[in-house]
Amino acid sequence: MKQIYLLRHAKSEWDEPYDSDLDRSLSRRGKEQSKALRDYLKESRFEFDQCFVSPAERTLKTYSSLRKEILRFPKPELRESIYDAEKEDLLFLLQGLSPAVRSVCLVGHNPGLEDLGSSLLFGESEFSHFQKFPTAAFLGLSFSKDSWKDLSWGSCQLSVFWIPGQIGKE
Repeated sequence: MKQIYLLRHAKSEWDEPYDSDLDRSLSRRGKEQSKALRDYLKESRFEFDQCFVSPAERTLKTYSSLRKEILRFPKPELRESIYDAEKEDLLFLLQGLSPAVRSVCLVGHNPGLEDLGSSLLFGESEFSHFQKFPTAAFLGLSFSKDSWKDLSWGSCQLSVFWIPGQIGKE
């Protein structure tokens, strides 16, 4: 059984001027979301064999926050292709994994992650089946085949879906 974890970056800063969208960092609320997610993942004891992260500052800071206290998480592999990726691009990345990899985490952005998760669960569609896939959302999917090459739309089952809730909205 293979595991796929999709993690949308925590809430980013919009009030500060940045030279590029890639440079936007986490907001105060995003840092609170990261801490809540870290506490959840630490308690739930999730593990990944491999982790691919978009080069955007907000994705790097989100994953870095998790690794700070969860040392079993692997060093991130930066993939420029995750930034601005469509679901087909992300599927192609996953299909290229070694059969030895049992679990993988993608840390990226919407709409690509949400569309990927929805299509892996429910089949290809023009719209997402998620009512909401907010910042810091963590989606876990199970895939029963032995080869990542067999990963296709509708081939996964839901393992977990965690969202940060009302954090930072008080």
